[in-house]
Amino acid sequence: MLSGSDTVYVLRYFDLIGRAEGCRLLLTAANASWTEEHPEWPAEKANQPFERLPVLVERSNGDEWILCESLTIERYLARVFGFMPTDLKQAALQEQMVDQQADLVPAFMAQLIATDDMKSKQFDEFNTLFDRMVKEHGRILSRNSSKQHLFGDQLSYADISLYAFYKVYIVYLKIYQSDIDEIVKPKLTPEIINLILSIEKEPLLAPHLSKCDSMAAVLSSKAF
Repeated sequence: MLSGSDTVYVLRYFDLIGRAEGCRLLLTAANASWTEEHPEWPAEKANQPFERLPVLVERSNGDEWILCESLTIERYLARVFGFMPTDLKQAALQEQMVDQQADLVPAFMAQLIATDDMKSKQFDEFNTLFDRMVKEHGRILSRNSSKQHLFGDQLSYADISLYAFYKVYIVYLKIYQSDIDEIVKPKLTPEIINLILSIEKEPLLAPHLSKCDSMAAVLSSKAF
């Protein structure tokens, strides 16, 4: 762990799951000293870097350092707290997976706002990308001897990112599309579901996940 014991963090985001869940999980798993702020929006928009959230504020030895962009924050925290491999090639494999997951966000929004004549095409594109992502998760898992982790036998950035990814699509995005969970859940294999539930039981994540709705209850209705 590279961060000193006197280092504290503030995570600024909206009071919802969204793009900050991976950041929350990494800070929790690291047992970092951190708090969360929910800026008034849009009143405080101009005060944020690039006028966007999430924002991470790191304070240490009287210095303050600020970072934004969710995936950039995640990767920084993963490296600081040892959840990313030090081997560059192994780290790149995890980052590659996370970037592929991020491709789903614009695809989901495109089908959500598509005009009637384009909705079917955009939905098919989202479906194709999501199926490909589930298949890739399964491929990675199949190559690892531990079926409770994507890489190695300990909690990693990839595990945390995968959990946040499925939580967003099965829980959070229902506020935009009420049936998205019913579209996504049938795509999940038993192996992926078991992986999600195994990550949810990780003791390092308990301080945060104990305050959230459990994915276990949501996924229990999945018919194999």
